[in-house]
Amino acid sequence: MSTTEIKAFFESLHQHKKYVLEAGLLVGGIPEEQLFNHDASKFMEAEYPHYARQFHGDRGDPHGFALAWLHHIHHNPHHWQHWVFPDGYASAGSRSEGGVMPMPERYLREMVADWLGASLAYTGSWDMSPWLNRHLAEMKLHSETRTMLAEVLASLGYRSADGSPHLTLLDWSKYPEHR
Repeated sequence: MSTTEIKAFFESLHQHKKYVLEAGLLVGGIPEEQLFNHDASKFMEAEYPHYARQFHGDRGDPHGFALAWLHHIHHNPHHWQHWVFPDGYASAGSRSEGGVMPMPERYLREMVADWLGASLAYTGSWDMSPWLNRHLAEMKLHSETRTMLAEVLASLGYRSADGSPHLTLLDWSKYPEHR
């Protein structure tokens, strides 16, 4: 891996963390320390070189990146996959639904801030409607998490115009534009 790839990932990671911090303050309900530590595991040896190669290099190690992604979701509870048992495990008396546990609100809100920060970084816009409409239906979320997510998204102006899972954004003018 080249120094250029290492530097490029470092810069993009810091930009993403900045956008997530800004979005997290808009979303609210996330402790500042949690926002400052967002994606800290990406600086670890188990993730950093694989992310750098995947996003700023030749993508020449898909297995290494898969292991880095697995490490990432297991160390970052703001990812919905963190709350899913792959074998559908549910202990008697737990609130698990088909192997899916409810996400605590602060991590759900960080997840939304992460999506917003990624949207700004990749598209230049805070509007994540296109991404949500492609990916929301495939997410395995506990019913409590899905309800809370709908409430958080609605508080940001996202609405389903016809009761479908597709979302549109009504008023985004109150949020800062990409600088």
